Amino acid sequence: MKTHCRLLFFLSVFLLQTAISYAQTYTVAGIVVDDKGAPMMSVNIYIRETLEGTSSREDGSFDFKTTAKGEITLCAQMLGYTPAYMKGEASGMGRVHLVLHPQNVALQEVFVTAGNYRLQGSSKWKEMSPVSIATTAGAVGDIYNGIALLPGVQAAGESGKLMVRGGDSREAQTFIDEMHVLSPYTYTPENSAARGRYSPFLFEGINFSSGGFSSDYSQSLSSVLPLTTKDESPVTKIGVSLLSVGMGGGGTKAWANSSLSFNGDYQNIGPYNKLFPDSYDWINPYQRISGESQFRKTLANKGIWKTYLAYDRTSFAQHTSEAFNPINRRMDFEEDNLYLNSTFRKTLGKGYKFFSGVAISSNKKRMDGARLASDALKETESEIHLKIKAEKRYSNLYKLTAGAESMLRRDSLSYMYPPAILTGGEISHSINSLFLINDFNLSTSLQGNVSARVEQTSLNDHWQILPRASLTYKMKDFYLSAIAGLYQQLPENSFLLRNQHLSAERCWQYILGAYHEANGKTFRLEVYNKKYHNLATNLNSIYTSDGYGYARGIDLFLNDREVVKNLEYMLAYSYNDSKRKYGDYPAEAMPQYATRHNLSLALKYWVQPIRSTIGITDRYASGRPYHNPNEEGFMQHTTSPYNSLDLSISFLLNKKVIIHASASNILGRNNVYNYTYSSSRGEDGAFASSPVNASRNSFFMIGIFITLSGNTAYDVSNF
Repeated sequence: MKTHCRLLFFLSVFLLQTAISYAQTYTVAGIVVDDKGAPMMSVNIYIRETLEGTSSREDGSFDFKTTAKGEITLCAQMLGYTPAYMKGEASGMGRVHLVLHPQNVALQEVFVTAGNYRLQGSSKWKEMSPVSIATTAGAVGDIYNGIALLPGVQAAGESGKLMVRGGDSREAQTFIDEMHVLSPYTYTPENSAARGRYSPFLFEGINFSSGGFSSDYSQSLSSVLPLTTKDESPVTKIGVSLLSVGMGGGGTKAWANSSLSFNGDYQNIGPYNKLFPDSYDWINPYQRISGESQFRKTLANKGIWKTYLAYDRTSFAQHTSEAFNPINRRMDFEEDNLYLNSTFRKTLGKGYKFFSGVAISSNKKRMDGARLASDALKETESEIHLKIKAEKRYSNLYKLTAGAESMLRRDSLSYMYPPAILTGGEISHSINSLFLINDFNLSTSLQGNVSARVEQTSLNDHWQILPRASLTYKMKDFYLSAIAGLYQQLPENSFLLRNQHLSAERCWQYILGAYHEANGKTFRLEVYNKKYHNLATNLNSIYTSDGYGYARGIDLFLNDREVVKNLEYMLAYSYNDSKRKYGDYPAEAMPQYATRHNLSLALKYWVQPIRSTIGITDRYASGRPYHNPNEEGFMQHTTSPYNSLDLSISFLLNKKVIIHASASNILGRNNVYNYTYSSSRGEDGAFASSPVNASRNSFFMIGIFITLSGNTAYDVSNF
């Protein structure tokens, strides 16, 4: 760990000296007013696709320094107002006059498009930009690591996956342009954190709903992560990236009404492991090669067509063994993952909007030496997702949305131990849905949403109505909300392969929330209660839908950009009381992955003279429950608390070069996530225990991102 810190320190000093040499600045200053000429306070003012910006004062004035050169785009945004933009030379932005106009739409839409927060119909905490994720300490440029700092999400250092409000990672689903992603995480060895397959720079905004989401989405018991790709990329550019664990490159070719983007990455942790070894005995190091491309076309009369294609291949080989088993075996792993997404969106006359989409997902895994030295495990998952919907705004008081979708799935699994296939199976099924959403403006202060889905699952030919409703009340800068809804999701494939007649798992969600934003500060409080039914169980190899459980708790969120100039902090706390009887649990208990308390503090400070952002993140979680067979009861013990202190530094050396360095868990804390026990008692009459830790306590990353053409920073090797 000392080596990590020395590298980060010397790198910081070097980049500090280098960056100072580029520190020529201009002043951007002016005033922002509303459509009646009244000064506006706390408006977010920034230069597009940079970290440079500020908030307006009480008299509407603002000023800040910029090192940008040439033409820039100045942006002004505030909740409930249409964003204002101004283009011009950086040297000529000393006396700017910006006007914000109120949005002439329903308040429910304002929450989504302008405020980055949404109380009505969803527990949506924060819309995170790609730059925000790239510069947050501990995120390491990964979407899911960045989202994990928000309320309701618990620490998952050994898996890296989202676990929200007492639910496991399977209960949090990802959607790209409203289309389902079957396999959003990369595959990694056991107890090694996975990452998202897709770059955050692909998306305009990264939203997160921790519960109570719209009837637009299904097959998720806890939360959804809707990601929206950019509608256009008007600049032709190309760039490369060099990282401590690999390299990448890509760019965009832009035409008048369309663009084609591409990106390729190669990761190999072999060289990194030689400097900073982990706990694995590698034969062939972890390697991943990926490529992605997107075509966008703006059609006549407000139509947009987007097609996105991504492929990645992962492979590695290692010597491994189970706890308390001294016999090593060679384990070889290969994975191929393909995702294709094509959507069409069009705004028609008289308040009509239309959307259609198709997504194809395919994931194939092969593992030799999965459990025994000469066995082989093969698993294939595929899905075709079809969706169509239309909406009609009848007035500012009412909007109707109706749609239909179908998920066609096929899954197969085989486990071979020569000369026979010991276990296996294949299932093909569909999930078909109709949904209807009603949005109401009941008054200038009261908005409501009433919606429902009707879902049919072909495996058991069962029909289910899923009602959902929400109510939001506004008092100046303060909002109150109430949400209730029923959600369902099929059991995981390992259960369905053994009993195709299992019921869909269901969860009732009840949420009360309060939200306040003023003077650059955001405060959010939510209380929730979730009741689970029909959870899949496996007792004595008998698979049923007799499980049940609950999760209840409180989420707190505070975001402040004004307490200290150039400093932003984000504080999140979650309390979760969760129990369930599911899987092989003989009784209702707190699930092993759950933690009762989660606390995170993320600081980001913009240092103008050296054009850099310094990030510090500290995360704490109370211990997880685990079962000790040496004592009576079930899940009767708790691990030690989790803690990780992370650092990051991002330097904008010039408009085309960014250097980013980060170090996670810099104190080298040995976090324990669970304990495994021997299968038989020892000479002392007790079952021996072994802690479950992450494969490495700390991780260091440095990346250099270079734009070879074009002049847009923070978008160098992506879309």
